[in-house]
Amino acid sequence: MKDEWLTGRSRAAAAAVAVLCGTALFTQFALNVVARGRDPLDEVQRLYGWFTIWPNTAVALIAGHVALIGRGRGPAHPALLAASAAWIAVVGIIYNTLLAGLNHPPTLLRQAIDFIFHVFSPIAWPLWWLLLRPAARLGWQHVWAVLPLPLAYCLCALLVGAQTGSYPYYFIDAGKLGWAQLGINITGLASLFAAAMAIAIWWDRRRSPKG
Repeated sequence: MKDEWLTGRSRAAAAAVAVLCGTALFTQFALNVVARGRDPLDEVQRLYGWFTIWPNTAVALIAGHVALIGRGRGPAHPALLAASAAWIAVVGIIYNTLLAGLNHPPTLLRQAIDFIFHVFSPIAWPLWWLLLRPAARLGWQHVWAVLPLPLAYCLCALLVGAQTGSYPYYFIDAGKLGWAQLGINITGLASLFAAAMAIAIWWDRRRSPKG
């Protein structure tokens, strides 16, 4: 596979995404620690109890790597670029169709952070992938690249939930669901991400590299 240098325009756009996502993550963390008097280590566990934070962190790191290094390898490998676009797109779709009405940030700053997490990054990063990625670099074997992050999240949430008795989402509440239903739910979640990745691979394979 060609180790491709990314264009200046691609790197600049990725830098903007990385800065906004990274700033939102840091500001959310700082607000909760300072304004609500939380212990920093406890706040890390609490913050990363929400799946939204995982893809946004991945996007900030991967976009930052694209901007700084500018090569299609490592964190900017085409499979990880596609996977990160799939992760954040699924977050945006699920949140804005099912959960947006349940969330009411109390201040303008928190509303801006919520907008970045759930609207800006789910639109901006998949758009970056569609328009500015190294094209025609994916094979069907790359579909598995999308699974480690959601499965790692589920494992961490289950471990924390087993200790605290509190689960962030009803579909991974082992105490209420039982292990059979829990397995079905996690399999369904993994299948959703795999389907999103398969669509990305299909789209990539039908495109020719841009000159």
